[in-house]
Amino acid sequence: MNTAESGASVTPTVNAAEDVRTRLIDTWFPCAAVDEACTTPAGSGRNEKAIFPWFASRPIAQARAAVLTTLLPADERMRVHVESAVRNGNRVALDLLAEVVKENYGGREPVVLDIFSGRGILPLEAARLGVTSVGTDLSPVATLAGRLLADWPLRDWRSEARIPFEKELVEDGLRVEGEPRLVADARMLHAEIGRRIQSKLADYYPQDHRGQLPWGYLWAVSMPCDHCRRQFPLLGSLTLRHPYSKTSDVGQSMELIVEGDTWRVEVVDGPATGQPTYTSAGKKGKSARCLFCGHIHSLDTVKAKGFAGQYQDEPLVAADFEGLGVKRTDTKKVFRVLRDDEIKAALEGEPGKLPSNNGLSAIPDEEIPSGNAHTVQASGHGYTSYGQLMNDRQSLLFGTLAHEIRSCFEEMTQSGVSKEYAGVLSSLASGTMVRALRYATRGAILRAHGKPDGSKQNRVQIDHIFRNEASLAFQFDYFEAGIGNGPGTWAGLTETGIAPLAAHLRGLSGKPARIRRANAMSLPYRDGSVDAVVCDPPYYDMIEYADASDFYYVWLRRALMTIQPDLFSEDVGTVVAPRLQNKDDEIIVRRVFNGGVKHDRDFYEKSLAQAFSEARRVLRPDGHLVVVFGHSDPEAWKRLLAALHAAGFVVTSSWPSRSESTNTGVASIKVTVTSGCRVAPQNRPVATAAQVDREVTEAVRSAVREWERDGLAFTDQLMASIGRGMEVYGRYSKILKPDGTEAELDRYLTLSRVAVRDAMALKLDELPLETFDKRTRFAVFWQRLNGLTTVPKGEARFLTQADSLNFEEVRTRLLTESNRGFKLRFDPPESVSADSSTFEVARAMAGAWNEGGTETVAGVIATAEFAANDPHLWAVVGEMVTQLPASDKVAKALTAIQRNANAISSLAQRVAETSIPDSTQLTFAHLLEESS
Repeated sequence: MNTAESGASVTPTVNAAEDVRTRLIDTWFPCAAVDEACTTPAGSGRNEKAIFPWFASRPIAQARAAVLTTLLPADERMRVHVESAVRNGNRVALDLLAEVVKENYGGREPVVLDIFSGRGILPLEAARLGVTSVGTDLSPVATLAGRLLADWPLRDWRSEARIPFEKELVEDGLRVEGEPRLVADARMLHAEIGRRIQSKLADYYPQDHRGQLPWGYLWAVSMPCDHCRRQFPLLGSLTLRHPYSKTSDVGQSMELIVEGDTWRVEVVDGPATGQPTYTSAGKKGKSARCLFCGHIHSLDTVKAKGFAGQYQDEPLVAADFEGLGVKRTDTKKVFRVLRDDEIKAALEGEPGKLPSNNGLSAIPDEEIPSGNAHTVQASGHGYTSYGQLMNDRQSLLFGTLAHEIRSCFEEMTQSGVSKEYAGVLSSLASGTMVRALRYATRGAILRAHGKPDGSKQNRVQIDHIFRNEASLAFQFDYFEAGIGNGPGTWAGLTETGIAPLAAHLRGLSGKPARIRRANAMSLPYRDGSVDAVVCDPPYYDMIEYADASDFYYVWLRRALMTIQPDLFSEDVGTVVAPRLQNKDDEIIVRRVFNGGVKHDRDFYEKSLAQAFSEARRVLRPDGHLVVVFGHSDPEAWKRLLAALHAAGFVVTSSWPSRSESTNTGVASIKVTVTSGCRVAPQNRPVATAAQVDREVTEAVRSAVREWERDGLAFTDQLMASIGRGMEVYGRYSKILKPDGTEAELDRYLTLSRVAVRDAMALKLDELPLETFDKRTRFAVFWQRLNGLTTVPKGEARFLTQADSLNFEEVRTRLLTESNRGFKLRFDPPESVSADSSTFEVARAMAGAWNEGGTETVAGVIATAEFAANDPHLWAVVGEMVTQLPASDKVAKALTAIQRNANAISSLAQRVAETSIPDSTQLTFAHLLEESS
């Protein structure tokens, strides 16, 4: 049993007068513990995200590690307790560390500020320690998310009056003994709202033949054909449920039936036999085929129909459950044709009849900014306002939902519940509404898991609209959740939201965080009032946060405008068109300039530097700034580090964690780096580039020995090297090159990574890697680092910079490109010459072996003007065989070449001594001709 679990005290004695500048993060970070914890439900952040969704969400394990190492002293005895707290949230370890933090600050509660708080993960972890935790964010949506996570759940609501819906709902068994007050009341409020929705919208959602409500409906958008003028549906798939051999389920699909000038849908058993009407047309993109006459419409034509107002929403089929019962989550989902009364009801929704709310229309009429189709994809198909993203019945549902949240708030306050607590409960309900919005536009699709051959499990679900985290998807065939039970419904989302809330509150202790809306470039705090700033800045050009969350914002205003007025009531009735969220001050790189401030790279760097300058202003002299950042583009890192430097900070450490992989379900970045920073000393000296080059190289090489001892992976050492290099870089006010100009910051990003590689003493067959040509060094380094996997473009650029290579040359000669990124090429180059790298020649040899055997391989060696027994060439051949899978075609060819090395070398020698026409560059066709 370790001391964290046994409760043994290891609290060090710290003089309150001592400088607490040196923190644990300066010397150590629990990289391995974070990596491990992020693959678990407790450490990934999935539970917290279920309470309120946000973008690029920080996993709990990473946030906890960042906060703890920022506040704790650089005492090795802390490590085991930090690892225990990060891995499993050990309460004993957290309590012990909270005491150490308090002692480290002389018995007072330090103030921890997150200036980009997002949904409040970092403030939450600071709040757990009982410190004064403060979070700010420019977005009102993010601010609400932060309060729901890090503020309101930590308050004591036991003295509040009972909510007025309690009596009848307790009779339904909704009260759970021993449950926290907030959880119990949230459950009852949700049930009341669900009951009202079902009552008010019953006419629009008819029950099935058994008296049950379908859990959802499949729709399609239709358009008129340019040739025959008849309206036909745009369907990308006819599959409803794949077959599954294990359960003898044959699956279900749709069949489109043409009857004169009309069409209808039939649901049939088994895989689809017909063809979709909206499919990919190769490089030309999507195209639509008329169901009646077969005329093909290009994607541009299809989009033009939307802008001309010629789209129609068409209800297709109902999604039911097999069997009866209130809770049917474990029963099979089945599909059926809609009855006539169901079709009529689906098309009768009139959301425009809903009453307005304090000057706001019931359905959002805020216009989607022009040029925003990459974020709100439906706007590229003619849908111009946020209210148009849904069909009429969906809009009616959400307009009614917002109205009922407000009505329940009024009833709670009139019955004696405080406005604050009623507002908290209403905000939790609005959070569920936001989660429902993720399944409620023409971008929410029916996702049929499995395979047509029935070999995989065939569950069915609704895919949410943020499938790539950064944009609202759009698709012509889309799915609508109903008002009963099931995925995406209010009842279903209540169940999957209240349980995470209960789990969140279970064992939660500390002080509520203070979450407010504020601009990071103009913080509303006094000079020198903060002990630590721990933040997760916007990820450069990765996500346009305000644009992506405006869909949430417009609906939240309709539910919470008078309930949370500091977030959602600004400018109502004072302008012609209601405003969206503030984008001028959003610190991002924006893909499209659509008016207002131009958010280019310089804007990002200058704005981030201003935010970090504000952080420096509010920090105490002995305070720390810790930045958690993840991006694969070296330009993003360059801008971030330049902003820190411009704000007067020195990076003292950087620690990588694989905290945002697809395994967590939280985000898509493979590695994030937690960097410790402190204010740069006054009167820093000037240095020469040669001097700083040596210091950076030595600092990184020394660190490599520590990292190897701590078991840090090679790829992670490359990321960690940034901190060591920047620490040296920050010692000097200027670094001058021989010509008198200042050395660029990215010079030391590159040098730091090169130093890691060189410190690893990479050798091929006892030949030092630095003795090989640049392109071969790059290829060998890439292969050891990434194998056959695809890496993002930015990481590829990082690697080319290590040897000062031209990326454009590398991407064609050594890499193969796809939408996901780059892979190392192992196919034979088109030709070889004296200019070919050793790696390219080895690839050519493999191709030549498969085409013509020993003679052709010998011809390649001679044409490339390599000596027949060149040790570097044969070392690369051996390296490729070692690194590639034994079953790989190239590996097999090179293995055969190794076995015939003597014969090939002899032939190569003879070929080299023979006159070969145009020997400076010979194609494989020519080699085959010569060998024959």
